[in-house]
Amino acid sequence: FPPATMAAPSPAEISRVLATAKADPTTVTQLESYVRAEVNALYGPTAGGGGEPSHPYNFETNRALTKLYQFFPHLADESCTALVLLLALLEYPSTDFMALSYLVPDRVQEREPCATLKRCSDLLEQSQFGTFWVTFRELVINDSASEELKMAAASPAAVAKIRTNVLGLLGMTYKVAPIGAVLSALDVKDAAALRDYVNGDAAAKKIVENIDVDGGKVVFTSRDENTKKSRVFKEAVGLDAISAALAKAHTSGQ
Repeated sequence: FPPATMAAPSPAEISRVLATAKADPTTVTQLESYVRAEVNALYGPTAGGGGEPSHPYNFETNRALTKLYQFFPHLADESCTALVLLLALLEYPSTDFMALSYLVPDRVQEREPCATLKRCSDLLEQSQFGTFWVTFRELVINDSASEELKMAAASPAAVAKIRTNVLGLLGMTYKVAPIGAVLSALDVKDAAALRDYVNGDAAAKKIVENIDVDGGKVVFTSRDENTKKSRVFKEAVGLDAISAALAKAHTSGQ
């Protein structure tokens, strides 16, 4: 089970650390504690409460810790590095995972569970969503993964976060897409489950205008990106269009 740790610093406290001592190796324990609190928010007692988590995702904290591991390798904890990468993966399609991976030694990325996390990131970048979900679920049974990582990867919160981010990318790319393509991309079993998911997720509700079961299609909410050419999903151009949208999302996020 997850190791006992010091009480995690509050967001305000971690902001002070980042402002005054983020290059100080003595802050590693505080930074690690905050990272574990970020992960715990996915599956712990307060997960799914609907409000803002007590320790929200903080890229700067996670990057500061990863940099300290880089400069002081004797302090590095690979299990915590894996947690940082998992948290970054959940932010897709942001460039957080890519940015952090530059700071993680190749030898660490080649070992499990970081190797599987890297594979997951590559699959998302390639818009290979169906294969991504199979690979992502392998984290739950990865013998090298910590219990924290397994529980976080298995959590409804983690799945919902990635699912909604993928849906958002589809909605930015297309005005209309076949239900089958959307189900595969989101790892949802059928149209009824898709409707339940959209109706129960505030962010998804804003992305989807209509689920036309009889017509076999999902209609996305109109936005500048998906209405310029009245874009309709076509299998032959699907990945190219998504890749273009992903590149635009990366650019706008910088």
